[in-house]
Amino acid sequence: MGNLWIGPPGAMTEIDQAAKSFDRSADLGVTEFKSLGGRVTVTRAASPVRRLKLSWDLLAPAHARALDRIARRIGGPGPVYVVDPAAANVLAPAQAEGTGTAGAVDITGLAQWFKTSTTGAVSESTTVPGTFVHTSADATSSLAWRYTGTPGSGGNFPVSPGLQVSFHAPAALAALGTVSVGIDFKKADGSYLGTLAATGPLVTGTVPAGAVYATPTAKPGTAGTYALAGACFTYGGTAQAGVPGDGLPPMSVTGYTDTPGRPLPYRSIGIDLVEVSGAAG
Repeated sequence: MGNLWIGPPGAMTEIDQAAKSFDRSADLGVTEFKSLGGRVTVTRAASPVRRLKLSWDLLAPAHARALDRIARRIGGPGPVYVVDPAAANVLAPAQAEGTGTAGAVDITGLAQWFKTSTTGAVSESTTVPGTFVHTSADATSSLAWRYTGTPGSGGNFPVSPGLQVSFHAPAALAALGTVSVGIDFKKADGSYLGTLAATGPLVTGTVPAGAVYATPTAKPGTAGTYALAGACFTYGGTAQAGVPGDGLPPMSVTGYTDTPGRPLPYRSIGIDLVEVSGAAG
């Protein structure tokens, strides 16, 4: 398990001091209605919203300043990203399972993936609606996983130099002796910077200088049609097959406390964040 990183893409701050308290409970949006007859009806939000509450005692000055800048939006309106050390897979939950909304071509369905070669295709299964597959036409066919959190990211996962990243191919591809995987790194404008590549189902390495975004890729290496369930993209550790997706939602600060510590210049910091949909946070 790695450390917590927080901040905008390309400029996340690594905080290696363990938080005194760390609550990552999702807001399920559940409402109960009890009738006069005693029957209970429950409604809930379609997509639970992630909330984070963190606090530190006597945090080092550099880290305290970084959190203060984020809370007061000194570096811009947001959003910010939190690399949660308790989250073992930053792929979206459905994306990690190779599923999505049946018939959808946006990021709730087919657009969670895209091909990165001239051959092959990503499509919805004709036998199991809502399940998606990659059809490899030959040894050159390959595909990539698109970040579904913020439209402004261009479909690339936000990262920062020095962060460890790791990707494990879906189970059907991992079973192939010909599979290879990679992580493409991009600059702030989305242009290509470099690739971390490996033969086999697993690749692990460190985000290079200048990288702001990353995109995991896989190449089956042989023709066939393969399910996309079981993929894992991990920050701060080593990816493992079949880990449920936690996602990496853009977040905004909703609460902040800053108490000077004894001795100075240490400070006790508390920060609350909530998942948001807009880039402005």
